[in-house]
Amino acid sequence: MSSATLDEVPIEMREPEERRIAWTVAVSVLLHIGLLLLLSAIAVPSIDLRSLPDLTFNVSLDDGHDTEHDNSPAVERSAAPTTTVSETQPAAIADNAPSEIEPPPVVASASPAPEPREAPTEESLSPVSIPSQEAEATENTEILTTSAPSEVSVPVSAAPPEPEVVETAIPAQEQALLTKKVMEGARGFQDTTQNEAHLSWTQDGQEYTAVLTRQPAADNTGIDRMIVEVVTEERGKRLRTKMQMKRLAFSHFTQLVDRWDDEVQLHDDEIVGRFHSNSEILVGYDHSATPRFFGKVTTAARGFTFANAVGRKERAEIFRAGLETRAGRIPLPAKFLPFAAQANPQQVEVQSYQGDTRITFYEDGTYGWKPAKSKGPEQRQRLGPTTTYIVGTRDTTFYIRGTVNGKVLVYSPDLIVVEGHLVYAHDPRADAKGDDYLGLVSDNYIEVARHSVTGPGDLEIDAAIYAKRRFVVTDEHAPGNATLFIYGSLTAGTLSATEPRYATKVTFDPRFEDTRPPGFPVTDRYEMDSWDGMWKVSDDP
Repeated sequence: MSSATLDEVPIEMREPEERRIAWTVAVSVLLHIGLLLLLSAIAVPSIDLRSLPDLTFNVSLDDGHDTEHDNSPAVERSAAPTTTVSETQPAAIADNAPSEIEPPPVVASASPAPEPREAPTEESLSPVSIPSQEAEATENTEILTTSAPSEVSVPVSAAPPEPEVVETAIPAQEQALLTKKVMEGARGFQDTTQNEAHLSWTQDGQEYTAVLTRQPAADNTGIDRMIVEVVTEERGKRLRTKMQMKRLAFSHFTQLVDRWDDEVQLHDDEIVGRFHSNSEILVGYDHSATPRFFGKVTTAARGFTFANAVGRKERAEIFRAGLETRAGRIPLPAKFLPFAAQANPQQVEVQSYQGDTRITFYEDGTYGWKPAKSKGPEQRQRLGPTTTYIVGTRDTTFYIRGTVNGKVLVYSPDLIVVEGHLVYAHDPRADAKGDDYLGLVSDNYIEVARHSVTGPGDLEIDAAIYAKRRFVVTDEHAPGNATLFIYGSLTAGTLSATEPRYATKVTFDPRFEDTRPPGFPVTDRYEMDSWDGMWKVSDDP
């Protein structure tokens, strides 16, 4: 069966048919609009429908000939513009986005020629993105969307991530080289007014540079320190290492001797801590006694000599922590200047005495004094709240004993004589908070008084001792079976014999590693305080 075209149908039959088609199109459009609005409400439940743009449409019912009848399927595909999630979410997120601005109305018409759009104002262009004319002219465009630009700003970090530091261990031989070069550069630099020094050297074709930065002691009990950064380059990589050094005070040594007396030998002696001699030492032992060094022993000489030896002893039995020879001299200052390294004079109370003076320290933090030949009562006064320097003028001898409660330095250009026990009120071996310190310094001699003055039995001295010329035990031949205990340190130009009156035991005060007795003299030597022995590798030029 064949079908007739529209032109073949009589005009009287065409008119009702055209109206029926128009009403069908209108109903279809309305149903699509309702369905799309329902779907939008379900998809975006949080949107206030009052904020949706107004939509208008026109349905034209023309009694005349429908010249666009053949395009009716395109009319069925078109639908009312729908606000999608992407349109409304930015407005919901943006705190500052205007809420009352609406996009320009969009008109959907069954007519093939869309009505002209009103030109958007500057205000409407600000928050709304308008599709380009090219997009409007696209024949297959079914949905026109509008969206407001988001004003939410997401901070973006401009700082690049920290680069991973690559480390590599410095070989032992290279560590020894660096230590030697840095110590050589530091020697002599410590007494200048400069705070920074630069070194450079070449080893096996490789160049090294070092920057040495001084950190002077904060006060008269502090330790001078130095920060050293060494830089070299290997295979296009920059290598860096940093170390911290400290300047040695003489109180860092349990015992240090400049010139060993050929008439004296170490026999019934025990030294706990580091020992150094600028000359060869004499050692003797027998069946009754053997000297023992429990810390590292260094000497500037080529070795040591056995004076009197009965039987056979292993070297390790005497030098328990090893022996290093040709270690370099540590010179003693020509003259001690008690205020040379003082950082803050206001922290020091100075008491000066002329003529020989007898001084007794008391546990309550006071001390008494009177002329050495006086038969009268002594005068009493309190030690300073921080540090007290008791200073004698030329040819002054101090005779001292007692219990020290405070921080004290006793200095005489000539002689200091210990007449009895000198101990701390707060023994640091038993009291971790003990902060009593005593330094005895003389440009000439420090002596232990005669046997008749000190009495029989042991004698204890808690102090750091510095005798530029000689430390002397008088009446060393006095019979006895006693021990001279020194807790702290002992530095001397030379030493007298102590036996048979005293065997000696010198034990290092570990507090002296980081705190020196007030104003105590310092050496010209630095040593490594901390160093991880690692190169830090970087590509930096």
